[in-house]
Amino acid sequence: MKQVMLYLGMLIPLFAISQTEQKVKYIEIKKLVIDKRGSYNFSSRDSSVSIFIDTLIMRPDSKISFYNKKDVSMVVNYAQIDKGALFNGNDGKNNGTNLKLSINFAALKNLTINVPGLDAKTSNRKFDNGDGGKVTIKYLSSGIKPQTENSKKTGFLNIKNTAGGYITNAQSDLSVVFSQIRSGNPGRPLSQLPNGRVYSGNTGAEGKFSMISVNNLKE
Repeated sequence: MKQVMLYLGMLIPLFAISQTEQKVKYIEIKKLVIDKRGSYNFSSRDSSVSIFIDTLIMRPDSKISFYNKKDVSMVVNYAQIDKGALFNGNDGKNNGTNLKLSINFAALKNLTINVPGLDAKTSNRKFDNGDGGKVTIKYLSSGIKPQTENSKKTGFLNIKNTAGGYITNAQSDLSVVFSQIRSGNPGRPLSQLPNGRVYSGNTGAEGKFSMISVNNLKE
């Protein structure tokens, strides 16, 4: 009997962990309202997450951030997006988040999707210059049609998913080393460089962007 009870005792925490993992991987929110200049963060430990939001209201200059997320799939049934709204994402290894967004824009002033590759020199030195995120947007045809051509008009989407590494070069890195050697500063002159290297590598890969109209968000 004691053996059975011990076995059941081991199963219960394992079951709880399994349930927790399932909730983290799939997140469902009935209504999310982000006030002016407010922010909402998705910061679970999962590198990939699927999010469903029934109603999303973003006030002016509000922000949604995806921390340490390599891949995000998000469905929004109804969205009111005010001016200055921002989606921001990075995988924690200098790469921009890959975002697949299926959304019904009931109202859209403008929205910036900021998922660029980061520079190893100024960000996480343990990793190379990052890749820009891949952004795919499916918007409901019966809602507002977004556009990427004119930032002064409503419905503007600003996609920032360029590669990292454009500010890093071997010449500037070497000048740091040589200047420290000439000045006679004690310590390790390479310590100020990304991962202790004179050059942190080539630029990352440029991000990709696509946008299509759909009749159903499940398409």
